[in-house]
Order: sequence, then C-alpha cells, then structure tokens
Amino acid sequence: MEFADIVKSIANQNNRLAIHYGYVTARTNSNTRISVLVSGTATAITGIRYLSSYTPTVADIVVLLVNKGDIIALGNLT
Repeated sequence: MEFADIVKSIANQNNRLAIHYGYVTARTNSNTRISVLVSGTATAITGIRYLSSYTPTVADIVVLLVNKGDIIALGNLT
C-alpha cells in the first residue's frame, strides 16, 4: 500500500492521528525538512518537518505522526 493510500484511508475513516515508521533518505540543504521512505511504501515522501529537539541523519529510523495528511517526524528509534 502506498503512503498516499494510507493517508486517504485515514482521512476517509475520520481518524485524526496515526503513527508510522520511516527511513530518512535525505535532508534539505537548509536542514529544515527531510525525505522519508515510510514503512510499506516504495517512494520517499519529501518535505517532512521534524521536532526541533531531533537532529535527523540519513538512515535514521523515525517515528512519524500523521494527522489528516500532515506528517511530523518525532525522532529517531534507537
């Protein structure tokens, strides 16, 4: 299932929050956004914001909070 399908499913069911795992594939040049390959998808999602207390690194496994299509990386799993 592609990430867009997951988001549509969440929206259709009126679920407000969901948690997913992902793999950081890139950071933007300004280091304000990351790209993440969300578990179960084949294409990385770009432009994901993250908490200021987290410093992302490529290859991190992150916890993602999804709220009606908005995605925030909460941090790296250890």
